[in-house]
Amino acid sequence: MGKVSGVFEEAPEGQPFPYVTVDGIRSTSARTLSRPGEEVTATLRVWSDTAGFAEAIGILDDLNRLLADRELTGPEGGQVFCRYVESEAGIDPDHPRRKVSVSYSLLVREPDQDSN
Repeated sequence: MGKVSGVFEEAPEGQPFPYVTVDGIRSTSARTLSRPGEEVTATLRVWSDTAGFAEAIGILDDLNRLLADRELTGPEGGQVFCRYVESEAGIDPDHPRRKVSVSYSLLVREPDQDSN
């Protein structure tokens, strides 16, 4: 991810492009009878000020290589299954910037208590 100047909840004023912001997070229960868990939908937004979408789409490709269809280690050794959901490209109507939004679904499972 050396292509971006940072990842932010809200980019600081004057932040150099390109960068990524966390656009939203939604959580729902994914508890089973034997194991707590949650399903989290995280939406990221890639911001670019170059003409065309090539730079932003290239960063989206990198995000997908890092996150999509991956099993990650969660907090305290739990499991996180990350799945690509959707993306959408557009132009910011207030500024001449390109933006690509991408959503991932993360199934977060706490460690199995029986294995401890």
